[in-house]
Amino acid sequence: MNSSNQLLNWRDLRPELNIKSDINLLETTKDTDFFDLQPHAGAAIERFLKNDNSTLLLLKSEQHGQYAPLLENFIRINQPNELAIKGVKYDLKQADSFSFPEVSVEPAKSKMDNFAAKKQVATALYCDQSQLFGCIRVNSSSHDIMLSAGLVHQLNGGVLILSASNLLERFDLWHRLKQILTTKQFDWYSLNPLKIMPCDIPSYPVELKIILLANRAELATLDELDEDILQIADYAEIESYFSMENCEKQIKWASFVQQYARQNGFPAIKESGLTALYQYLARQSEDRHLINISPLKLKSILSGVVACNKNYNQSNSLSAVDFLRYFDSLSQQQGFLRECAYNEILKEQIYVATQGEIVGQINGLSVIEYAGSPASFGEPSRISCIVQFGEGEIIDVERKNELAGNIHGKGIMIAELCLANILELPSQLPFSASIVFEQSYSEIDGDSASLASFCVLVSALANLPLPQSIAVTGAIDQFGLVHSVGGVNEKIEGFFTICERRGLTGHQGVIIPTTVLNQLSLSETVVSAVKNGKFSIWTVDDVFQACQILFKRPLLSDDKNTEETSISTLINHRVQHRAEPKIRLFERLFFKR
Repeated sequence: MNSSNQLLNWRDLRPELNIKSDINLLETTKDTDFFDLQPHAGAAIERFLKNDNSTLLLLKSEQHGQYAPLLENFIRINQPNELAIKGVKYDLKQADSFSFPEVSVEPAKSKMDNFAAKKQVATALYCDQSQLFGCIRVNSSSHDIMLSAGLVHQLNGGVLILSASNLLERFDLWHRLKQILTTKQFDWYSLNPLKIMPCDIPSYPVELKIILLANRAELATLDELDEDILQIADYAEIESYFSMENCEKQIKWASFVQQYARQNGFPAIKESGLTALYQYLARQSEDRHLINISPLKLKSILSGVVACNKNYNQSNSLSAVDFLRYFDSLSQQQGFLRECAYNEILKEQIYVATQGEIVGQINGLSVIEYAGSPASFGEPSRISCIVQFGEGEIIDVERKNELAGNIHGKGIMIAELCLANILELPSQLPFSASIVFEQSYSEIDGDSASLASFCVLVSALANLPLPQSIAVTGAIDQFGLVHSVGGVNEKIEGFFTICERRGLTGHQGVIIPTTVLNQLSLSETVVSAVKNGKFSIWTVDDVFQACQILFKRPLLSDDKNTEETSISTLINHRVQHRAEPKIRLFERLFFKR
């Protein structure tokens, strides 16, 4: 097996936009709206608006404030422009010393009538009873009454956009809204349950549609409080990520970004700038085919790019240089904890070797997150294993001292079971092994170190040295297949930074799962080092390929390969050598002549 087959080319390390350079996105005949990137949600909203029997749409969204204006605009485009005259006109006859006030009602004949529909669509993310349902105002001195219309009256025949978080805080609002949607009738009630209304006010028919914006947690709470809500409502989702699988979708996304920049007063973006933005978003989503399309996030990035560009001019277009300058400055201003961690390694306060070979020691890769800090970063972790005479127990020191979570413990157990399965080792080894994350003082979790744990266990059992210039990440199963892990960009760049500051030798690199190729969106520094042969990145599908790269020999015996003794042969010889003294002792004790 040739390890060069798993060596990545520098072109594989970052995604590229597949857009023809002669496409002028500013001159596109049709602007790309946000809901053009939301075909499922857009179709659901259109069906909801056209269906007279649908009165409630639950629209899953994470950030209500940024999507409500976009939703309003989309509804205005898809609703008839001419607002029909709906509602009523209330005539009031004020009370005198001999009578009570009287209220009569007749159908609205003009939009100027007091309870005629005034709006086609409106948003009320935060509101109270009087804003929604109107109120009865009573003059404290004359006792004259006045009826004030609420959003329910103003939007008769229209659409009201609400936030679930507001309704959950005041759930009595939802009960009354539900009654209006169900009966299609508005009835007047006193806002104060301890006081009666000053007079009887006739009810009147109301046709209302409500779109309720809610995240997953809010939807779950609504379902618990009202078991009928999912049965009476339509459901759709505003997707947080947009697929970038083909050229057509990439052009659509690029057109949306250009239109958004133009509408919000930002300069146009060059193709190189779009590529840099795409690479940054793909890095954050950890998927080249799915990127975040949050308008709030896009606005934050474009604002930062403009603010970071000292030579900003409205007539200038934003290029990749402008975006990268902003991303670098953002990384630096959030990188204090990262630099502290790397300095500890470089000053050998935390020992991590990046040269030479050592038996039973390997560099794993982990992602460090601190509470209260928005940035995470990759950091190499020294994993060691020693083997002694024993009863076959594999001791996970972190787990035994309650410094590791259940998933980490599961990963170490899988590494042990995988080795026993592949090498067909006896049920009870004459060895005991201990696996330690050296100089780890806080709780760790996750199974991304199971491949590294497997390799360090193999090294200790076979007495074969591991190159300290290669770091490893990956999760394995009992059959030796290597599976995906998260944070691969941060992990690679973390180990690369330590190697670069100590001096790149051309022998350093990392081993990652093949399944994370779509996650890769590495920095220009790493890409240049790989391009110049100063740093290497290997992808592996299974433990056999990983062992071939690390030990330069096969894991199992192969008749076709006679140059190097296999690792399994070395381990079996060592197992037999350790087992023989026990057998001879047993024979002397029980078979004396």
